Amino acid sequence: MKIKYLLLIGMLGLGAGTLQAQQESHYTQFMYNKLYLNPAFAGAEGFASFVGIYRNQWMGFEGAPVSQLVSFNTPFFGQRVGFGIVLNHDNIGILNRWNGSLSYSYDLLNRPNASLRIGFQGSAKYYQMDFADPNLIIADPSDPSILYNMMTSDVYWNVGAGLHLAVNNFFFGVSAPSLIENVIGYNPNNNVETAAESRHYYAMTGFALPVSNNLVMRSSVLGKYVKNAPIDVDINLSFEFNEKFTTGLSYRVGGDGAGDSIDVLLFGQLTRMFGLGLAYDYSLSDIMDSSAGSAEALVRIDLVKGSDNLKNPRFFY
Repeated sequence: MKIKYLLLIGMLGLGAGTLQAQQESHYTQFMYNKLYLNPAFAGAEGFASFVGIYRNQWMGFEGAPVSQLVSFNTPFFGQRVGFGIVLNHDNIGILNRWNGSLSYSYDLLNRPNASLRIGFQGSAKYYQMDFADPNLIIADPSDPSILYNMMTSDVYWNVGAGLHLAVNNFFFGVSAPSLIENVIGYNPNNNVETAAESRHYYAMTGFALPVSNNLVMRSSVLGKYVKNAPIDVDINLSFEFNEKFTTGLSYRVGGDGAGDSIDVLLFGQLTRMFGLGLAYDYSLSDIMDSSAGSAEALVRIDLVKGSDNLKNPRFFY
């Protein structure tokens, strides 16, 4: 099914004068991908780790968001310092966006069962808009954000910061990955600023509760705040069996309705180093009538040594 690209642009906050909508990728399996949201998580697990994610949102729509992400983080100079890198790509209708960030974190406590890390990151985003795309339908010819038959591109720099606290089987973090609200849309014909980045604030918390020798209950909550937009909250409850297989459900609250989606998550620790995750989002919003939902696939590689525990006792993800 084809979708009007201009409709997608408006829904994602890229139209003229729109500052409040979602501009950053939102991943259902956020609990396996904390570095993307919080630079303070770099090195927090105590071992080096790769994560790769592919997300296809609103399947069935041509031009709907498709995202890919690769991240790496590792402790440095022992366990107190952490380093991370994230590469992310989004394709949304006529928009292609590439993002790269470097993160540094430092543990302020350096205790066996507690950690308070502060993190900073620098990032660069490359935006490319193809206004010559034949699938672009222009509803308002006077819209100053439309640069007819042009291909526009530019690079924008940013900085971010975060905190991450972990005590035994509990964690809490807050972050703002991009603090600068860059103007990303400008029409030189009439000197009009047509779009700007919106600052995203994140808060994440969770715990792990052993139920038996072979069963652990895990819960995670992610909240996102963007000025002039509804607050988004993901609430997840999962169960891990034999430290090998995890299954769970998430409920996403956002928009004007009672809920945005119900999500099913599966994760398997296939070997000591290699894990695979899958997620499916069933939409509860009006778009459910035309969309087949959203799907995610995740690959995780933990570079643990033979003498290391697979999971650092301070961190349960």
